Amino acid sequence: MSYLVFNSLTYVLFLIILTAVYFIYPNKFRWVILLIASIAFYLFAGVDKFPFIVLTSVLVWCSSWKISKTYTKADEEADRKKLKGKERISFLSTYKRKCRNRYLIPTLIIVIGVLCYCKVTGMLVESISELVGGERFSIKVIIPLGVSYYTFSTVGYLLDVYWKKQKNINNYFKFALCVFYFPQIVQGPITRYHKLIAEIEKEHPFDYKRICFGIQLMLYGYFKKMVIADRLVLFTTEVFENLGNYEGLTIIIALIFSTFQLYMDFSGCMDIVRGTSQIFGIELDKNFDHPFFSKSVAEFWRRWHITLGTWFKDYVYLPVATSRWEKRVFIYIKERYGIHRANAFNVAIPLAVVWILTGIWHGTGWNYVVWGIYFGAIIITSTLLAKSYQKLIDKIGLDTKSRGYQLYQVVRTFILFVIGRMIVAPGSLNATGLLIRQIFSRFNPWIFWDGTLYTLGLDYKELCVCILGLLFVLKISSLQEKDSVREMIANKNIIVRWCIYYGAVFSIIILGMYGARYDTQNFIYANF
Repeated sequence: MSYLVFNSLTYVLFLIILTAVYFIYPNKFRWVILLIASIAFYLFAGVDKFPFIVLTSVLVWCSSWKISKTYTKADEEADRKKLKGKERISFLSTYKRKCRNRYLIPTLIIVIGVLCYCKVTGMLVESISELVGGERFSIKVIIPLGVSYYTFSTVGYLLDVYWKKQKNINNYFKFALCVFYFPQIVQGPITRYHKLIAEIEKEHPFDYKRICFGIQLMLYGYFKKMVIADRLVLFTTEVFENLGNYEGLTIIIALIFSTFQLYMDFSGCMDIVRGTSQIFGIELDKNFDHPFFSKSVAEFWRRWHITLGTWFKDYVYLPVATSRWEKRVFIYIKERYGIHRANAFNVAIPLAVVWILTGIWHGTGWNYVVWGIYFGAIIITSTLLAKSYQKLIDKIGLDTKSRGYQLYQVVRTFILFVIGRMIVAPGSLNATGLLIRQIFSRFNPWIFWDGTLYTLGLDYKELCVCILGLLFVLKISSLQEKDSVREMIANKNIIVRWCIYYGAVFSIIILGMYGARYDTQNFIYANF
């Protein structure tokens, strides 16, 4: 994928020039500057990708506009006829059905259909080519930049307008800016357009402190990505691409490293994205809230990829949980088998749907479906057994507020996430089966002192840099749980502040990964 990668020099130059132009122009023109810059950013990824996102933006905006106009007309007509109570509700529901049949459903089919095409077609073509072993079956599949993210955002916006939760954005070009907005187009967060447009339309005076905060957040993201994640990927790639050559603790360490690699890569990108946007005075939603401090899997997923979780909650979980068929089945089970089983059904079905779709969103292979089922099963089971578990704790007199028990919860949650990595990190279910066999084939603790770990893509010094980097991020995360680290830095005197700035910049320049082995386009979630 070719685009202005966030950790490239080209992107830094692009951002510097854009910032200068942005603050030269009056506030009322700045959204236009951002729109032009966002379109240029997207075109850099390839002109062939551009029609897809334009089609989505035009179609969704037109549909939302028509739905809004129809609702306005319906209200006016109801007022003219002086309808009240049930008559008014019945009259307006007729208009709502017309909106659903004429505008909502066709638009959703097209927009989601494009996403399905992008996610499924490439996998099918690749599978067919492998089966027949012929180059002639190779077909170029165009994957628009950030297709999963802008599809979810536009679908959420359209549904909000349809449900009358939010008003439509009358100006198409402002709506287009929400869709194209370059900091969040590649890896999210999955924005709610009513929040984003409110941020865009605010006054954005030049604020030195805010710009410093944005740059600090970007530097922290670059540190996570270039110093830690891009080192760990060398280790994990070596092990996962040659699973037959490794066994026991070597694979377990690779799984742990892959967990940290994923977090540093994705959260590092989010720091760069949010820092970039803060420079312009536009606050984006937080996507990570120190998930490895979580005490349960459910809490973990409330802290990891927060905007995806809230999207599924609002647009999948709640519609399923409150649907008519769900209520009918609930009543049937209640009458036949009792309230407890009916409640269990009411909990399990919406969560199962959400987690199967979450797995499919992350990837098109069966391993991602199994991954979604795995986490869904854990969350459903823990929810259903929560009362029984609490009774057991009360019976044995366990102190759940003790530091030891809370540490156990954190470690348990981390282990469960690492097990989830076993399903997807190797690349396929067959590879996962091989990985599990290799883990239990031999217990090899000697790798910690015989030098084996230093031959897997990272030497002794590079491994030390990774470990020290992880400890540094752990310390910063602990401080962030209590207070704002950027405010702490701002309260220091100018000498200390600039020593920190220079230290951050040079640590990235000196310790960051560059050279032949380094792939500047290796942001993991950019492929979703």
